[in-house]
Amino acid sequence: MADILYDLLSQAGPGTSSPNPAPADPSSLEYLTTLASQSLSSLEATEPQALSQSSHGLLLSLQALSKKSHKQIIESADHHSTLRTTLPALAASTADLRNSIPRLDNEAVRFSTTYSKSSENEVLARRKKALLLSRNVERLVDVLELPTLLSTAISTAPVNYSSALDLNGHIRRLHSLYPKSPLVGSISSQADEALRTMAANLILSLKAPGLKLAASLRTISWLRRVLPDLDSAVASGKRHDSQERVLGALFLVCRLATLVTMLNALEPLRDLADQEKARQKAIGSGNAWSGGQQTERYLKRYIEIFREQSFAIVSMFRSIFPTATATSSDGVVAQSHDALEPIPSALATFPLYLIDMLLETLWLYLPTVKDQASRDSLLTQVLYCAGSLGRLGGDFGLFLAGLDVGSEAEEEWVEVIKRHRALAGRLESIVGDQKKGDFHFAAGLGSGVLSAVLLQPIDLLKTRVQQSGGSHSLTAAIAEIRAGAGPHFFIPALWRGAVPSALRTGFGSAIYFTSLNAIRQNAARIPLLAPYTTPAIAQHGQQHSSSLPKLSNTGNLLAGAVARSFAGFILMPLTVLKVRYESSFYKYSSLAGAARDIASREGLRGFFAGFGATAIRDAPYAGLYVLFYEQSKKRLSALYLSSNNHENDSGSQKSAGINFASGVFSGAACSVISNPFDAVKTRIQLQPNQYRNMVHAARRMVGEEGLRALWDGLALRMSRKALSSALAWTVYEELIRRAEKELHPHKKNITNGFNKDKHRN
Repeated sequence: MADILYDLLSQAGPGTSSPNPAPADPSSLEYLTTLASQSLSSLEATEPQALSQSSHGLLLSLQALSKKSHKQIIESADHHSTLRTTLPALAASTADLRNSIPRLDNEAVRFSTTYSKSSENEVLARRKKALLLSRNVERLVDVLELPTLLSTAISTAPVNYSSALDLNGHIRRLHSLYPKSPLVGSISSQADEALRTMAANLILSLKAPGLKLAASLRTISWLRRVLPDLDSAVASGKRHDSQERVLGALFLVCRLATLVTMLNALEPLRDLADQEKARQKAIGSGNAWSGGQQTERYLKRYIEIFREQSFAIVSMFRSIFPTATATSSDGVVAQSHDALEPIPSALATFPLYLIDMLLETLWLYLPTVKDQASRDSLLTQVLYCAGSLGRLGGDFGLFLAGLDVGSEAEEEWVEVIKRHRALAGRLESIVGDQKKGDFHFAAGLGSGVLSAVLLQPIDLLKTRVQQSGGSHSLTAAIAEIRAGAGPHFFIPALWRGAVPSALRTGFGSAIYFTSLNAIRQNAARIPLLAPYTTPAIAQHGQQHSSSLPKLSNTGNLLAGAVARSFAGFILMPLTVLKVRYESSFYKYSSLAGAARDIASREGLRGFFAGFGATAIRDAPYAGLYVLFYEQSKKRLSALYLSSNNHENDSGSQKSAGINFASGVFSGAACSVISNPFDAVKTRIQLQPNQYRNMVHAARRMVGEEGLRALWDGLALRMSRKALSSALAWTVYEELIRRAEKELHPHKKNITNGFNKDKHRN
């Protein structure tokens, strides 16, 4: 109904000529539906008034809206007015964008293809390098600081050459790892400059006036490490010997420069000496000359400096370059493809240059000194200088014979040489005697310890057989030791008490042999105790198997007794500890416990229990032993020489055999004589409360057990004493013989030459 009405109204409206009216909107249709539902009278009566009210309300609302939002409306109108130009521009831009999208896609594809990770690009490479540099900037800073650190270690005080060489080694390793790096190459060049500075400083330090051996060793060792870095030929390892020659020559040149500088510092004294020499020439040879004091002062100071520095130079060179010294002294020429190699060591001619310097100065200034005492002092000083260099193979004493000292001073020169040789001989004797004492102590200690350790089981069995209250048989003693230690520890149990025994015997032998040698040396000067030789013994050679001083029979007896008593008194505490520790009466777990127990029970006197019996036993034993030993050596040596038709033998093995046989015979004979004293001593040391003294112990032992008790353990003691004495004396004399060869090697050559002449005649 509303639709029909809408169509009629649309066709009937003024100015409507369109055959197809616009479709009705929902509001119009709703209003027409409302009109259609009303009656005609209501339409005529109320509808115009309702429309008028609605129109007026809408007008008021529109006015209120215009008043309230007129600005927004105006702005909206303005914006809508620009749409006419904006929309065409937007359409044009949209068209351009649509046309640009393919080109953008092509460029994106080209960029991704060009700068991908798989492709090589210079820009990416530079960027990677920049990123790598930013990540390793701290490491690069550390590397760049290496030359600065190297220069600081070299130049600052105190210098630290070890750190500098370590830094240089690190730089060399970097250069070997990155040889093409410009940065590392630059750092290596700076390090080379620093090393040259370091080498110059080291060479300068070799010219120090007070240079010592330790400092020179360090300096040369540093130069050995620096030189391969500065010389590519040396770094290749092909010229190690040439490097040593260069360093040796460098050392000698530096020390020679120091010596020349120190001698040039005597220029004021030399000027005074030149003035004296000029005055002497002006006076003439016919007039008396009493001057020369300034020349003497100059020469004394010159010789003193020359002696100290020349000895120091040569000795330090021999210590620093032992290989070059050995090659130079031995004269060994190595095989080489180079006809000019090997060049002799610089030390071969250096002493000659030094000697020429000294002799030239002496030849020039010594004739000016006319005072006899002054000339004697100067000539003695020159001889000391020659002897000082002679210790290093540079003795120039023979050159002094050609020194022009004047015809009237030749006798004076001879007397000075005689006095110097006598004084040098006494000094060598003093030093040799001190060294001999040390050798005697060391030889006695070694021989005593060796014999004590090897023969400890025999000594242990002897102590068990001699102790009271048990069986006196050897089998019972062995069974007792096995039962106490068990089958698994029987062998170690035989060496029970080896430590105190080795200490006692070792130091006892050292003290005994040292004191015996000193006593024999002094006793040899006493006519009553001095040795005497028969023609037969003198003909065969009295000192054929021994290097020890010789005495008469009385002298040997007294010397052995006194030396053994002295050594026994000093080592008596160790003897008591040894016997108590070995015995089954005392179950000591340690030597310290044994010492504490003896000190608490018996006091200090307990450590010297049995000394009387020990002295009475050892003094005759030692005296008789030395007497028998020396006589046996004489007889066996004469017998051996006569049986071999006086042929010249090597002597070493023969002497050892004679000494060992003499020691066995002497030890066995003396053990039989002194065994009662040893048995009494053992009882007193084991049971001091039951055996008060030596006489009481002997009477009680004979009364209770018979006379045989005094010879208990004789077989064991005889075997032990014979073997231990033979071992100790043989080892001792062999060590002394070798020490004599080291101390006086020239004596062997003299003796051999004498023997050859004797046999030849």
